[in-house]
Amino acid sequence: MKTPKEKYEKYCSIIGAHLAMAPLSFLWIYGNLSAYMDSYFHFSCSPKCTDSDTQWIVSLYLTFMCPGIFLKRLLEKRLGLKWAGIVAMVTCALALFGSAWVLQQSVAWTAVLYGVLLGHSVGVTLSVSFQIVTNWAPDKAAILVATSSGAATGLSIIENQLITAYVNPRNLKPTSYIGPRTFFSQAEILNRVPMAVIIYAAITLFLQVVGYSLIKNPPSVSSEPSGKSDRSKVKILEDTLENAPGTNNQNQYGSNNGSNDILDSHGSSQPGSNGSGPADHAIMNIAEKEVVTDIQARDVPKSWKPSEAIKTPVFYSLFMFGISIAYGLTLKANYYKQFALLYIHNDNYLTLVGTLIPVMSTSSRILFGTCLDKGLVDIKDAVLVALAINSVMSAFWYIAPQIDAIFYMILVLFLALTQGTFFVVLPTAAFRIFGPDYFSNNYGLLYTSLSIVGIFTALFVTPVLHTLGWFWLFTSVSILSLVTIIMVVATNFNI
Repeated sequence: MKTPKEKYEKYCSIIGAHLAMAPLSFLWIYGNLSAYMDSYFHFSCSPKCTDSDTQWIVSLYLTFMCPGIFLKRLLEKRLGLKWAGIVAMVTCALALFGSAWVLQQSVAWTAVLYGVLLGHSVGVTLSVSFQIVTNWAPDKAAILVATSSGAATGLSIIENQLITAYVNPRNLKPTSYIGPRTFFSQAEILNRVPMAVIIYAAITLFLQVVGYSLIKNPPSVSSEPSGKSDRSKVKILEDTLENAPGTNNQNQYGSNNGSNDILDSHGSSQPGSNGSGPADHAIMNIAEKEVVTDIQARDVPKSWKPSEAIKTPVFYSLFMFGISIAYGLTLKANYYKQFALLYIHNDNYLTLVGTLIPVMSTSSRILFGTCLDKGLVDIKDAVLVALAINSVMSAFWYIAPQIDAIFYMILVLFLALTQGTFFVVLPTAAFRIFGPDYFSNNYGLLYTSLSIVGIFTALFVTPVLHTLGWFWLFTSVSILSLVTIIMVVATNFNI
């Protein structure tokens, strides 16, 4: 049984992990903020602002989240889990506050701050927060992964409203059209853009400071960088039970196949045991009583090394799922507002759409996380449902705003419902299918799908948009999802 202090630390740490995820909201506010930033780059920035395509900002952000996940493992070894997150928090603050000045000078350097620095810090933060909630409450891993990533998504609801209310309080319409895109040229809007970035940076930093002040290292993670995990203790415990004097063919729960030896919840032998006193003594010397209880309670899956995981067909099905969903997610984050402004000339309405996007994304994570935890659906079912909705909705993306503004809102929200699964299905699959021992590495490998999408969209989306137009850009999402569905159906997820 956990002591009151441990229960208190558990709940505080889970809340803290949710607050620490605040910078992840950038992905959901960028679609709204980029409409103003792009206009600023065209009309108020220095002449150097033509030094790059703004598409690189979100693409580099998504790309460098994956190296951040791997970087977390190195930081954890050197500094410990919590301090790895604090280093990411400082890097995030430098990137966000620095960008308020840099965006007045250069698109390229803005992409470096938002893409490389912020992307890295968010990748570390993701992995740290997921490890905290899954180790403090392994039986609720899927739902807590969903709510922790969804907390930042929910935060963007407030941030989107604040940004639009501050930058465009009079709901002014775009005044300039360059190629297939629209821009604001009004000075009263453009002059407020740098301060809007500072407001976002201040909110993010405040929430992260509060979050990390609440976080305590979970029982399975030592506060020291070199500490052993519960998994190591499990292995030592099993080996000792097997070889301890007075035992014969014992299993991991300490039972003796030739007797009535059963360990109770305190790690002691039940009456009627057959001379297992030395084994009890060995147990108490290796692990705390509660660790023994936790070992008995957990159904620990087999752990696959990254070199083993990448040889399985299920890895590549999950990887393609990540690419398909992330591709649509990136286009939505970049263009849901800029595309719609061609047909829906109402900035406040489209901000409302952007505000509801994180609501649906968070809801989908909680919904899928709950269903996964309760066994109502398995990983393969969740993947197929998400891909099917993504394919169908993307097929109507181009015509939706031309039909009706409400229809466009419904379509975008269904896309958000689908694409939110990226942040709960992949980490849950990495934990359940490939095990906990190499979670960070296996999750990082699956997360490289986002990096590939980030590089691809930066290089090819703008040329495709200017050459083939919006229709084929959105249709490509539908086709890719359909191909991935066929691949997933043919894959056995039970390895």
